[in-house]
Amino acid sequence: MKLTILGTDAAYAGKNGSCPSYLLSHKEKHYLIDTGSGCVSALQNFIGFSEISCIFLSHLHADHVSDIYTLRYGVYIAQKEKGMTHKPRIYLPKRPKDIHRFIKKNIVREFILETLSEKTHVELDGLKVSFIRTKHPIPAYAMRFDAKENSESGGAQKEKKDASLVYTSDTGFFEELVQFSAQATLILSEATFQSADEKLVGMGHMTAPMAGAFAAKCGAERLVLTHIMPEYKKPLSAQEAKQTFHKEVIIAERGQEFIL
Repeated sequence: MKLTILGTDAAYAGKNGSCPSYLLSHKEKHYLIDTGSGCVSALQNFIGFSEISCIFLSHLHADHVSDIYTLRYGVYIAQKEKGMTHKPRIYLPKRPKDIHRFIKKNIVREFILETLSEKTHVELDGLKVSFIRTKHPIPAYAMRFDAKENSESGGAQKEKKDASLVYTSDTGFFEELVQFSAQATLILSEATFQSADEKLVGMGHMTAPMAGAFAAKCGAERLVLTHIMPEYKKPLSAQEAKQTFHKEVIIAERGQEFIL
């Protein structure tokens, strides 16, 4: 699996920044995870619209879905003029109902919409995707992607260690998320706040130290921090997370690629 960071900023895009969006590639297929503002521009550095296999929207807050509307135009042109023969599936929650209806009304011709819930289990060419509802004001879902990787050695296929990616989406800490994320190869965790604003975590978010403690409890190999407020100095978020997670901590930045 390869994870590419397209956008990271919480709530709104900072100067020259973009909001949460990520590209997961596996066996020459490409999956979008969230489509925050700036997603469409960043995506074109890596793949064309016709190469999108599937899209997962963790929840329907604007900073995670706003570019779905402009993405629709790119997909429409690819379908009508450039030979794109498929409609990508979009997995998304059905609530809030008014936002879901608006999204469906505007993109249903170019995409196939599927309901995302804790009962959803998706199999994508050897990639297993599962979900858990997070601690957030509206229905939001963390995602786990599990893949069995193989490599060839001396003409024979040799199995490598299984790879797993967990994306927390927006969430406060809760114990069930630890079980869901156990032994993940990489955790892409929200770290919206820093310690100075710990009083705000009741809004359904974590501080950087909380994200670090969460990753440590999971037994994760690597921690990548995302969904950080744009006005924060991000090195401080990394420093705070390292107080509670004593392995590798990375701040997500546009254009980064991680091989799992």
